[in-house]
Amino acid sequence: MAKQRLSVCMIVKNEEKFLEECLRSVQPVADQIVVLDTGSEDRTVEIARKYGAEVHSFVWKNDFAAARNASIKYAKGDWILWLDADERLLPESVPLVKKLLRPERKAVAYLVTIKNVLADGKTFKLSTGHRLFTNRKNIYFEGRVHEQIIFSVARAGGEERPSPVTLLHLGYGLSQEIQDKKNERNRQLLLKMIEENPADAYAHFTLGQNYNLSHEYEKALEHYLIALEKNRFQKSLKTQLLNTISEAYFKLKQYDRALEFAERSLALNSAQIGAYYLQYRIAEARGEWNNALQWLEKLREKNKQVAQGTLHTENDILLSDLDIAITQANLLYRANRVEEARNVLKELLRFPVELSTLKRIVRFLLDRGEEEMARTALLENEAHLDSELLDALGLIQIKQQNFLQAIQTYTRLFGLQPDNLQIVKRLAGLFLKIGEREKAEQLLKMLNELNVMQPKAPASV
Repeated sequence: MAKQRLSVCMIVKNEEKFLEECLRSVQPVADQIVVLDTGSEDRTVEIARKYGAEVHSFVWKNDFAAARNASIKYAKGDWILWLDADERLLPESVPLVKKLLRPERKAVAYLVTIKNVLADGKTFKLSTGHRLFTNRKNIYFEGRVHEQIIFSVARAGGEERPSPVTLLHLGYGLSQEIQDKKNERNRQLLLKMIEENPADAYAHFTLGQNYNLSHEYEKALEHYLIALEKNRFQKSLKTQLLNTISEAYFKLKQYDRALEFAERSLALNSAQIGAYYLQYRIAEARGEWNNALQWLEKLREKNKQVAQGTLHTENDILLSDLDIAITQANLLYRANRVEEARNVLKELLRFPVELSTLKRIVRFLLDRGEEEMARTALLENEAHLDSELLDALGLIQIKQQNFLQAIQTYTRLFGLQPDNLQIVKRLAGLFLKIGEREKAEQLLKMLNELNVMQPKAPASV
């Protein structure tokens, strides 16, 4: 059997920040890389050529489908993988892509999972897209924005298939200013699409999502409901639409309607996470703590199924076990089930945890007055504490009047930050507390010297 060749096709403009890592990620699988440049003024073209890409120019026409179609005209491979500069093919997906590159008698489009990194840089939302498809003349993109090939695949009598391939998408971590500009650009293109074809259900759906991003929930709902009325979505996308309608009603505090659409979503597709999450949020908003806890337990079960590979979701959200556990503990506190809340947190702390996880748990405990439990958690991880956590431990020890232990903690912290005036001042005060006046005076002398060394603010005119 002849080797199936893969063309990676992209459209770019001023992507020097992202492009190199993107191209590096696809090099192990790409037989051809096509980069269609729409007017870059930075090092984008230089970087593309460095990685052996064929670079072609294209005059931007406010139409993403037109640009995508121009890019795939240069594809010589049997298969096409398309992605954006702020996306990366995960290393573990390289062999998975290779396995999918087989001869096909009909048009085929594979659904790829996209892990969208959110603004905090740590959590992500899952979506899917038809990113890998057979290179045929009757497969092409449609839509000025949020362009799709699946409609042409369906008309060609082709087949949509799931795949285990995953892309990492960094674009949602953009600054708010850049994100706002991007949203406004997309909105104008979506409005143009609807003007050209008022019956375009997908355009109404994505315009609703655009309004949701700018917190215009009533406008979002208006277009979601039009999209639902047109009713031309496959199961996974319709599930997502029902969930977004539920979420819009939730944000408008119309909880009965929100619940109605979450239940419709679950009736259509129980193999998901989003509607269970919505049920939890609705119950929590109504102060129905026990009901909310039941839905959180469902979320925990779904997470286990995802981890075991028995649940594959599309266009869904993914909550970490840590997020679920902390939320569960919070609800248990609010329901006055304090001992159960403590047990949930103790379960999290049974094994060594990452510093970021420990910080979240400690902040949570201190906000609820659980100082002794926070102290125990910090001491169990004492060897790995950073400055922030050492300061938290020291403050707990001071509050509990364990001054000798607090001195040990702040002495260690002083070693990490010898120029920190607040640490020197606190350590001096602790020595005074235990009657070590000489050591306190030495520290106060150092404090005065540090004060002299600190740059003075300019005098006001």
